[in-house]
Amino acid sequence: MNPRAALALATLFLGTMQAQSTGQISKTVISDPAQVLRLMRGEVTMLGSSFPNPTFQKGVLTNLRSRAVTKLTLLTTQEGLKNMAPLRAAGAVVYSLPAAGVNMTGNMTLVGSDTVIVQQGARTWTIYRGAQMAAQVRGSLKTYFTYAKKF
Repeated sequence: MNPRAALALATLFLGTMQAQSTGQISKTVISDPAQVLRLMRGEVTMLGSSFPNPTFQKGVLTNLRSRAVTKLTLLTTQEGLKNMAPLRAAGAVVYSLPAAGVNMTGNMTLVGSDTVIVQQGARTWTIYRGAQMAAQVRGSLKTYFTYAKKF
């Protein structure tokens, strides 16, 4: 898959996901990074090239080290690998998109089988809860992991 096509697909996918709203999906907007970190338990998949701030990254690292996060998988860009090195050292599995110059402008986190967290700004996250939506997101991400390289 062409890196530009992958980026376009990711942008389209996030836009579609944000536009969905069925009775089976709940949506909450929060601005407290500590609340987001408390949601990150069990199996977590994160996509993005940076963290909102060093405190947030420390929180994710603390969750991983304390085993609150039992499995952490990351998908980032070549340029984002340096940001993910501490998490990799703590046991996270890190993948990167193979093309240089690809930029992920947003961050998304999948938690367990029913939670999708989308970062909307420096201090705003939208939390979507719904098993069907989370399954769709996971299914869509398989393509990216097929082309990504393990770090």
